[in-house]
Amino acid sequence: MSSFSDWNPSNYEPVIAILLTAACFSAYWFIAMHPTLKVKFFTGRDEEKAWINYVVFQKMTGVLFLGVIPGIIVLTTTDYSLSDLGINFLGLNESLIYSGIMGALILLINFFASNNPERLADFPQMRVKNWTIKILSINSLTWFAYLFAYEFLFRGVLLFLCYATMGFWPAVAVNIALYATTHIPKGAGETIGTFPYGLLLCYVTISTGSIFVAFATHLIMALSNDVFSIYHSKEMKIVK
Repeated sequence: MSSFSDWNPSNYEPVIAILLTAACFSAYWFIAMHPTLKVKFFTGRDEEKAWINYVVFQKMTGVLFLGVIPGIIVLTTTDYSLSDLGINFLGLNESLIYSGIMGALILLINFFASNNPERLADFPQMRVKNWTIKILSINSLTWFAYLFAYEFLFRGVLLFLCYATMGFWPAVAVNIALYATTHIPKGAGETIGTFPYGLLLCYVTISTGSIFVAFATHLIMALSNDVFSIYHSKEMKIVK
Protein backbone atom coordinates (compact mmCIF):
# COMPACT_ATOMS: atom_id res chain seq x y z
CA MET A 1 0.00 0.00 0.00
CA SER A 2 1.36 3.38 -0.94
CA SER A 3 1.57 6.20 1.56
CA PHE A 4 0.28 9.73 0.94
CA SER A 5 3.89 10.90 1.33
CA ASP A 6 5.43 8.49 -1.21
CA TRP A 7 7.67 10.28 -3.67
CA ASN A 8 6.71 10.38 -7.34
CA PRO A 9 9.54 11.36 -9.72
CA SER A 10 7.12 13.56 -11.65
CA ASN A 11 6.82 15.73 -8.54
CA TYR A 12 10.43 16.86 -8.80
CA GLU A 13 9.96 19.66 -11.31
CA PRO A 14 7.14 21.61 -9.59
CA VAL A 15 8.59 20.95 -6.14
CA ILE A 16 12.07 22.21 -7.05
CA ALA A 17 10.60 25.19 -8.93
CA ILE A 18 8.41 26.30 -6.02
CA LEU A 19 11.07 25.76 -3.37
CA LEU A 20 13.76 27.46 -5.47
CA THR A 21 11.57 30.49 -6.03
CA ALA A 22 10.72 30.84 -2.36
CA ALA A 23 14.23 30.13 -1.08
CA CYS A 24 16.16 32.19 -3.63
CA PHE A 25 13.88 35.22 -3.37
CA SER A 26 14.03 35.05 0.43
CA ALA A 27 17.83 34.88 0.36
CA TYR A 28 17.99 37.82 -2.03
CA TRP A 29 15.57 39.90 0.04
CA PHE A 30 17.20 39.35 3.43
CA ILE A 31 20.70 39.98 2.08
CA ALA A 32 20.01 42.89 -0.26
CA MET A 33 17.67 44.68 2.16
CA HIS A 34 19.63 44.02 5.34
CA PRO A 35 19.73 47.29 7.34
CA THR A 36 23.27 46.66 8.62
CA LEU A 37 24.60 46.42 5.06
CA LYS A 38 22.84 49.64 4.14
CA VAL A 39 24.51 51.44 7.04
CA LYS A 40 27.91 50.21 5.85
CA PHE A 41 27.31 51.58 2.37
CA PHE A 42 26.43 55.04 3.69
CA THR A 43 28.80 55.45 6.64
CA GLY A 44 31.52 58.00 5.87
CA ARG A 45 30.70 58.17 2.16
CA ASP A 46 29.21 60.72 -0.20
CA GLU A 47 25.44 60.16 0.02
CA GLU A 48 24.69 60.18 -3.70
CA LYS A 49 27.57 57.81 -4.53
CA ALA A 50 26.46 55.62 -1.66
CA TRP A 51 22.95 55.43 -3.10
CA ILE A 52 24.29 54.39 -6.51
CA ASN A 53 26.57 51.73 -5.04
CA TYR A 54 23.88 50.43 -2.70
CA VAL A 55 21.23 50.07 -5.40
CA VAL A 56 23.72 48.41 -7.77
CA PHE A 57 24.59 45.98 -4.97
CA GLN A 58 20.90 45.19 -4.45
CA LYS A 59 20.30 44.58 -8.14
CA MET A 60 23.39 42.40 -8.60
CA THR A 61 22.46 40.38 -5.54
CA GLY A 62 19.14 39.81 -7.26
CA VAL A 63 20.89 38.65 -10.44
CA LEU A 64 22.84 36.07 -8.42
CA PHE A 65 19.97 34.67 -6.36
CA LEU A 66 17.12 35.04 -8.84
CA GLY A 67 18.96 34.14 -12.03
CA VAL A 68 22.34 32.48 -11.70
CA ILE A 69 21.76 30.10 -8.78
CA PRO A 70 18.30 28.78 -9.77
CA GLY A 71 19.43 28.59 -13.39
CA ILE A 72 22.43 26.41 -12.54
CA ILE A 73 20.35 24.13 -10.33
CA VAL A 74 17.55 23.61 -12.86
CA LEU A 75 19.85 23.19 -15.85
CA THR A 76 22.01 20.61 -14.06
CA THR A 77 19.22 18.59 -12.41
CA THR A 78 16.58 18.51 -15.16
CA ASP A 79 16.46 18.03 -18.92
CA TYR A 80 15.37 21.65 -19.45
CA SER A 81 17.42 24.02 -21.61
CA LEU A 82 17.42 27.82 -21.45
CA SER A 83 15.10 27.82 -24.45
CA ASP A 84 12.69 25.52 -22.62
CA LEU A 85 12.71 28.02 -19.75
CA GLY A 86 11.57 30.86 -21.98
CA ILE A 87 14.87 32.41 -23.05
CA ASN A 88 14.23 32.37 -26.78
CA PHE A 89 12.62 34.37 -29.56
CA LEU A 90 9.72 32.02 -30.22
CA GLY A 91 6.56 33.82 -31.32
CA LEU A 92 8.58 37.02 -31.73
CA ASN A 93 6.00 38.84 -33.85
CA GLU A 94 3.26 38.03 -31.35
CA SER A 95 5.55 39.06 -28.50
CA LEU A 96 6.32 42.40 -30.11
CA ILE A 97 2.61 43.13 -30.53
CA TYR A 98 1.90 42.28 -26.90
CA SER A 99 4.90 44.31 -25.74
CA GLY A 100 3.90 47.33 -27.81
CA ILE A 101 0.29 47.42 -26.60
CA MET A 102 1.09 46.67 -22.97
CA GLY A 103 4.11 48.98 -23.00
CA ALA A 104 2.08 51.92 -24.28
CA LEU A 105 -0.53 51.38 -21.58
CA ILE A 106 2.17 51.11 -18.90
CA LEU A 107 3.77 54.38 -20.05
CA LEU A 108 0.44 56.18 -19.88
CA ILE A 109 -0.39 54.86 -16.41
CA ASN A 110 3.11 55.47 -15.06
CA PHE A 111 3.21 59.07 -16.25
CA PHE A 112 0.29 60.03 -14.04
CA ALA A 113 0.90 57.56 -11.20
CA SER A 114 4.51 58.70 -10.75
CA ASN A 115 3.31 62.14 -9.67
CA ASN A 116 1.94 60.65 -6.47
CA PRO A 117 3.88 61.95 -3.40
CA GLU A 118 4.17 58.43 -2.00
CA ARG A 119 5.69 57.21 -5.27
CA LEU A 120 8.09 60.16 -5.39
CA ALA A 121 9.30 59.32 -1.88
CA ASP A 122 10.39 55.84 -2.99
CA PHE A 123 11.30 56.21 -6.66
CA PRO A 124 13.73 56.28 -8.21
CA GLN A 125 15.57 54.04 -5.77
CA MET A 126 18.81 55.94 -6.35
CA ARG A 127 18.16 59.17 -4.46
CA VAL A 128 20.34 61.27 -6.73
CA LYS A 129 19.58 64.95 -7.41
CA ASN A 130 21.44 65.38 -10.70
CA TRP A 131 20.95 62.48 -13.09
CA THR A 132 23.74 62.41 -15.66
CA ILE A 133 23.81 60.12 -18.70
CA LYS A 134 26.28 57.92 -16.81
CA ILE A 135 23.99 57.50 -13.81
CA LEU A 136 20.97 56.90 -16.05
CA SER A 137 22.96 54.23 -17.91
CA ILE A 138 24.01 52.50 -14.69
CA ASN A 139 20.43 52.57 -13.47
CA SER A 140 19.10 51.19 -16.76
CA LEU A 141 21.70 48.41 -17.05
CA THR A 142 21.19 47.22 -13.49
CA TRP A 143 17.41 47.23 -13.94
CA PHE A 144 17.91 45.24 -17.18
CA ALA A 145 20.04 42.61 -15.46
CA TYR A 146 17.87 42.36 -12.36
CA LEU A 147 14.55 42.12 -14.20
CA PHE A 148 15.90 39.56 -16.65
CA ALA A 149 16.90 37.38 -13.68
CA TYR A 150 13.57 38.09 -11.94
CA GLU A 151 11.46 37.10 -14.94
CA PHE A 152 13.68 34.09 -15.63
CA LEU A 153 12.85 32.81 -12.14
CA PHE A 154 9.14 33.65 -11.99
CA ARG A 155 7.97 33.35 -15.59
CA GLY A 156 10.71 30.93 -16.66
CA VAL A 157 11.67 28.41 -14.00
CA LEU A 158 8.56 28.60 -11.82
CA LEU A 159 5.91 28.88 -14.52
CA PHE A 160 7.25 26.42 -17.10
CA LEU A 161 8.23 23.69 -14.64
CA CYS A 162 4.84 23.87 -12.92
CA TYR A 163 2.94 24.09 -16.19
CA ALA A 164 4.62 20.96 -17.58
CA THR A 165 3.24 18.75 -14.79
CA MET A 166 0.36 20.68 -13.20
CA GLY A 167 -1.33 22.27 -16.20
CA PHE A 168 -2.16 25.90 -16.88
CA TRP A 169 -4.43 27.03 -14.05
CA PRO A 170 -2.62 25.37 -11.12
CA ALA A 171 0.68 26.69 -12.49
CA VAL A 172 -0.78 30.19 -12.83
CA ALA A 173 -2.25 30.05 -9.32
CA VAL A 174 1.12 29.12 -7.82
CA ASN A 175 2.88 31.77 -9.89
CA ILE A 176 0.53 34.60 -8.95
CA ALA A 177 0.49 33.57 -5.29
CA LEU A 178 4.28 33.77 -4.97
CA TYR A 179 4.50 36.83 -7.23
CA ALA A 180 1.94 38.71 -5.12
CA THR A 181 3.64 37.67 -1.88
CA THR A 182 6.95 39.18 -2.99
CA HIS A 183 5.20 42.53 -3.47
CA ILE A 184 3.62 42.74 -0.02
CA PRO A 185 6.47 44.95 1.33
CA LYS A 186 5.72 47.42 -1.47
CA GLY A 187 2.19 48.09 -0.25
CA ALA A 188 -1.39 47.13 -1.03
CA GLY A 189 -1.54 48.92 -4.39
CA GLU A 190 1.34 47.05 -6.00
CA THR A 191 0.31 43.76 -4.40
CA ILE A 192 -3.23 43.98 -5.77
CA GLY A 193 -1.86 44.94 -9.18
CA THR A 194 0.17 41.73 -9.38
CA PHE A 195 -2.98 39.63 -9.76
CA PRO A 196 -4.25 40.92 -13.15
CA TYR A 197 -0.74 41.73 -14.39
CA GLY A 198 0.59 38.34 -13.25
CA LEU A 199 -2.30 36.49 -14.90
CA LEU A 200 -1.72 38.31 -18.19
CA LEU A 201 2.02 37.65 -18.10
CA CYS A 202 1.48 33.95 -17.39
CA TYR A 203 -0.96 33.63 -20.29
CA VAL A 204 1.30 35.47 -22.73
CA THR A 205 4.40 33.58 -21.60
CA ILE A 206 2.77 30.18 -22.05
CA SER A 207 1.14 31.12 -25.36
CA THR A 208 4.38 32.45 -26.87
CA GLY A 209 6.74 30.03 -25.12
CA SER A 210 8.99 32.94 -24.19
CA ILE A 211 9.60 35.34 -21.28
CA PHE A 212 10.20 38.15 -23.80
CA VAL A 213 6.95 40.03 -23.09
CA ALA A 214 7.19 39.62 -19.32
CA PHE A 215 10.74 40.97 -19.32
CA ALA A 216 10.14 43.77 -21.84
CA THR A 217 7.01 45.13 -20.15
CA HIS A 218 8.54 44.86 -16.68
CA LEU A 219 11.58 46.79 -17.91
CA ILE A 220 9.40 49.47 -19.50
CA MET A 221 7.50 49.75 -16.23
CA ALA A 222 10.65 50.14 -14.10
CA LEU A 223 12.54 52.55 -16.34
CA SER A 224 9.55 54.76 -17.15
CA ASN A 225 8.63 54.91 -13.48
CA ASP A 226 12.13 56.19 -12.68
CA VAL A 227 12.25 58.72 -15.53
CA PHE A 228 8.74 60.06 -14.86
CA SER A 229 9.49 60.26 -11.13
CA ILE A 230 12.58 62.35 -11.88
CA TYR A 231 10.46 64.53 -14.18
CA HIS A 232 7.83 65.13 -11.50
CA SER A 233 10.32 65.54 -8.66
CA LYS A 234 11.09 69.00 -7.34
CA GLU A 235 14.52 67.85 -6.13
CA MET A 236 15.78 65.76 -9.05
CA LYS A 237 16.59 66.55 -12.66
CA ILE A 238 18.32 65.08 -15.69
CA VAL A 239 21.50 66.95 -16.62
CA LYS A 240 24.03 66.68 -19.43
